[in-house]
Amino acid sequence: MLLIATDEAGYGPKLGPLVIAATVWKVPDGLNHESLQAAFAPLAQSIKLGDTVVTVNDSKAVYQPSTGLGGLHAAASASLAWCGMEAADLETALANLCPDDLQAIRRVPWLEVEKNVAMLSADEVSPLLDHWRSSDAELIDVRARIITAQAFNEACSNGSNKADLLSQTTLNLVRDTWQQHSADQPQTEVYCDRHGGRRYYAGVLQHVIPDAWVNIESESARQSVYRLALDDHSMKVHFTVKGDSFTPVALASMHAKYLRERMMESLNRYFANLVGDSLTPTAGYPVDADRFLNEIDATIEGEKIDRQSLIRSR
Repeated sequence: MLLIATDEAGYGPKLGPLVIAATVWKVPDGLNHESLQAAFAPLAQSIKLGDTVVTVNDSKAVYQPSTGLGGLHAAASASLAWCGMEAADLETALANLCPDDLQAIRRVPWLEVEKNVAMLSADEVSPLLDHWRSSDAELIDVRARIITAQAFNEACSNGSNKADLLSQTTLNLVRDTWQQHSADQPQTEVYCDRHGGRRYYAGVLQHVIPDAWVNIESESARQSVYRLALDDHSMKVHFTVKGDSFTPVALASMHAKYLRERMMESLNRYFANLVGDSLTPTAGYPVDADRFLNEIDATIEGEKIDRQSLIRSR
């Protein structure tokens, strides 16, 4: 059975990109949710890799700015190696993970990643990989979308709200990975963290996969579940409150957070180079983003930076 899990990072901030990631797995057929969680048990255990402890969990639980990106960096490196996408550096990793967004990212000077950020090699993460591979699940792909502020604003100005943008981009990513990997997998399970407060997804599912028959199984306060039928394929899609408690969603969350934090490193470095080291970095959330924007206002004017390409409209 094919399993696709998604999550996002950067939905609420005013600065920096919205990042959505998907992890794609082969798992034994016929497992219920409890059995699926058990199949991923080795990934949820903490493994020490040198001085870094790696645990697959919701990114908000495993990452704090004070402790740095070591755990997320190791998890991303190991994931790429596991599914045959080992990358020597961050630039190569981005090319593998989000090829659809590379051109848009490269047009934004403050999103240029630092040169020569080395990813960990398969040999360096081998203790982690060996443990992860003892699970009953096989990671076969990781993909991401990095939505720049410019793309975010253009989507919103064309009639979408940001909840629509999140749902449509997530499900486009699901559709694309499903089409790539489902040839020999007639059954697919999709797990997504709920998109903000949204409860109803049948319309966006039908829009993204128009040839599918969409059946609503449940739409409750905790979870919305849909079954899609298309030719000889069946897809069940779950949108769950606190969905990142499920390990494959948690790993998607970690990838999304890792990529967004790397983008924010670039943004902060770019403006610090222009303003000076006295500029305090920002995570991009609204109140602190306003402080940051006030401090760089003269630079924005002097460099003739288009605010539409830097600041999200909502």
